[in-house]
Formats: sequence, C-alpha cells, structure tokens
Amino acid sequence: MSSETTDGSVITADINYLLNDLDDAGATLEFWSEDERRSTMVNAAGLRVPIRNARAARETFSLDTNGFVLVEHASQIKSFDLIQLHPLVDQHYAHEMGELLKASTGADLVVVVSAGKKRYGEREKEKISTLHNAKPARYPHADNTDESILNLLRMVSGAVATKEYPRWAAYNMWRATSGPPQDIPLAVCDARSISAHDEVVVTAVTEEQSGDIRHDTTGYHFSDTHQWWFYKDMTQEEVLIFKGHDSDPHTPSRVPHSAFDDPSCPAGVPTRSSIETRAFAFFS
Repeated sequence: MSSETTDGSVITADINYLLNDLDDAGATLEFWSEDERRSTMVNAAGLRVPIRNARAARETFSLDTNGFVLVEHASQIKSFDLIQLHPLVDQHYAHEMGELLKASTGADLVVVVSAGKKRYGEREKEKISTLHNAKPARYPHADNTDESILNLLRMVSGAVATKEYPRWAAYNMWRATSGPPQDIPLAVCDARSISAHDEVVVTAVTEEQSGDIRHDTTGYHFSDTHQWWFYKDMTQEEVLIFKGHDSDPHTPSRVPHSAFDDPSCPAGVPTRSSIETRAFAFFS
C-alpha cells in the first residue's frame, strides 16, 4: 500500500527493512538472489515511509554532502539490451561510464569493475530468466561492507598502482533504460541520515553454473531518521551516481538504496528496466 501528496513532492511507499541481525543458528544473514526462499534475512514487508522527489526539492544534492547526485549523460549505445551480450558494447559503455565518473568527481583515475548489470521488473520474466540476479533488489542495502570493498580493491590493485593515491572511493552509476514513468524507481537514502547502528552484514549469494558466488553486503534496520529520495521519471539521458564507500572519513560513505513501487505510476506502463555500473575512483 502506498500514497502520494497532491503536488508529487513526497510519496509514501513500502521499504522492506531488515528485521533480524543473525539467522536462527546465529550465523550471518544470507540473501539468495535466484531463490529468495532460501534467504535467512527477514524483511518488514510493507513498512511505509516517506520518499521525497528530489526534482521538487529546493536543496542541491552532491556526492560529498548527501552521497548521491543526478547527472546528464547521453550514451552512444543504441540498444541497452545489447549490454551483457556483446563484449565490444560492454567495453564501450564501460569507457563512457568511466569518463562520466571522472568528470563528475574530479578523480585522477577511474577503474570500472562492472561494465553494466541489467535489471528488469518482475513482469519481464523472459528476460530475467536468461540472466543472473536480474530482478530489482527490494530492500535497503549497500553493495559492500568495510571489509568486502577492500577485497574488490585488492583485485583492482593488481593492475593499477592504487597506492599512489591517498584517497579512493567506490561508486554506483544507475540508469533507467525504460522511458518514464518508471513503475519501480530506485530510492537512495541521504548518507547523513544513517548510523552504523542501523547496519547489518548480509551475504549476497548468486547461483551460477560454476558455483555459488558470495559477497558481503550491508543491510539496514528501520530508523525514523532516514531520509529517502528518488528522481521521478528518469530518462535514458540521466544517470544517478551514488557512493558505495569512501576512504575519506570526513565525507559520506555508503548510501543505502532500494527499489520500490511508485504509487503515482499509471497502470499498464512497461515495467522498469535499468543498468548499473560500478567503479573505483582514485584521487591524488
């Protein structure tokens, strides 16, 4: 259940916060992306919270203050469905996103670690069936923990002289590839409104033919201090950039994010499709 204000500046929608810290055996929680019935994290389904439309806000958002920002970017990719299908398309899009992040952050070096991850609303059953972990993540989370992000950094450090840079940060770049309106937008939480007490480690498990891939992420318990935002009716020429980690303790680090159902979206529109890219930025 959800609702909205008459001017569209705030909607009330469901954010499925975590309820538990450990599973019944006292082990770290797990989220199984391909078979959620095996997940041991328990969500508070239907917890209604205000989510503000950032387009209607009077304040200016930035990566160094809020942990997220919306930027304009027209990709040369003609069909985003080709991503994850053609290596040359992936390579070109990764280059585009690397240049965009460099320009948006002022970084000296950017290393893209995930060229593009496609996701589709649950109604796109055929497309989802051909991909791994392709459904929207409908609970508040960040993609790493303080420890797991270092594991990714070490992988990058093997090819790049990262020790030359005193500061580094991890970013997500999210683009809606379906036209507006989106039935399942992405909400981001202002990094200033969260606390370490809200966080819990969740091991994300993705089943592939080669075996299970496990990676520790951060899930979130409810707090009435959380400030949720989204950009209504994103176009393909816009990219939402948000932080996954920052080595500078004086700037925002992890930004919780979650897919949710927009109550103002008309019925019958094509379900949301999106693509997400992850990268490291290094600063001198």
